[in-house]
Amino acid sequence: MPTIPPDTVAPGQTGHIAAHNNISDVLTAQQSQLSGIPGIKAGTATLTAGTVSVSLSSVSSGTVVLVSRLVPGGTLGHLSVPAVSNGTGFTITSTSVSETSAVAWLAIG
Repeated sequence: MPTIPPDTVAPGQTGHIAAHNNISDVLTAQQSQLSGIPGIKAGTATLTAGTVSVSLSSVSSGTVVLVSRLVPGGTLGHLSVPAVSNGTGFTITSTSVSETSAVAWLAIG
């Protein structure tokens, strides 16, 4: 799993940057231990036109998915995971349809 860098600031996004960076620091420092915990999966994906679908058969409606921007691309927006499909995967979206960032994801549960 790649190192999770500090987030970059998108317009209107400054409120969560410190919390995000603290979470990134913890996940990066503990990534070797996290991979040994059952029910935790991690990976990377690249947004195309502000969205990407991730296939992951182990997800359920109770899965929590955290996302972090790895390499900013295009016009940055707010990242979210609006949909988790049982046994199928999830979607990561940006509020900017022109975002092409590389993102890291962590699925718990």
